[in-house]
Amino acid sequence: MDVPEVFRTQNRSAFTRIEALCLLLARFRSAGDQFDLSMQYNRSQSAISEVVNELTEYLDDTWSHLLDFDTNGLLTRTRMQIYADAIHAAGAPLRHIWGFIDCTIRCMCRPSWWQRQVYNGHKKVHANKFQAVKTPDGMIAHLFGPIEGRRNDNHLLAESKILEKCAQFALRPGADQNTPIQQRYFQLFGDPAYGVSPLLLSPFSADQRTEEQTAWNAAMAAVRIEVEHGFGDITRQWPFLNAWWKHRVYSSPIGRYYRVAVLLANALNCLRPNQTSTYFDCEPPLLEDYFHAAE
Repeated sequence: MDVPEVFRTQNRSAFTRIEALCLLLARFRSAGDQFDLSMQYNRSQSAISEVVNELTEYLDDTWSHLLDFDTNGLLTRTRMQIYADAIHAAGAPLRHIWGFIDCTIRCMCRPSWWQRQVYNGHKKVHANKFQAVKTPDGMIAHLFGPIEGRRNDNHLLAESKILEKCAQFALRPGADQNTPIQQRYFQLFGDPAYGVSPLLLSPFSADQRTEEQTAWNAAMAAVRIEVEHGFGDITRQWPFLNAWWKHRVYSSPIGRYYRVAVLLANALNCLRPNQTSTYFDCEPPLLEDYFHAAE
């Protein structure tokens, strides 16, 4: 992960790269008090806090391109075809769905200022919000955020510009500008709030559905549930993300915590394929292939 051989914090605490990464993993694996980590690993609480926060920022800065529609890695046209074939083979009636899009909120401690900006009226919590795309190999291939918790899903869709990226890169093999638009692109699938376009599909609305439309919705829902499993996997692997009372927006990089947790969850999936990868029978990339430099 390109962590320096000696990782130094701003206050000049020095850690070997293994110790720095292990302390970050230990923090993410525990929702307990930092005092417990201090006793277990013989480092002061302040030093642990510094290395966790600063290594989180370093990893997010270094590898953010892996979560930003990585067309040189997870989202090549070849892999999109593999994803579409795997989703169709798992029971989806469509042949060109390459991933599932959804949003998740991550609760935080109520901030001292600008509380309304991060208050989510639907869940009745203060939170950050993220948009993710889950692919059938169990990877989160795109992550956008954090955005204020009060924003709706369509705001994140517009701000992320993911549809513009899909229009540029998600072309089916052999398609060009002369291909009919309905047959030109691989497509994402999301919940009904996202609507329908040549790049993004959603279920039929509840108003006057036919039996065929209801059956189609059920078939797509059976495969789409895996995106929810993806969000659940991340918080199960890294319980610290659920310790919202420790996530103080003006004291720690809480938005980056989730981004780095997704990155680490992807890395674990490369080493040990998760439930989604097994369900779709779609192998994730090798760890060495996943972590590649930005181009």
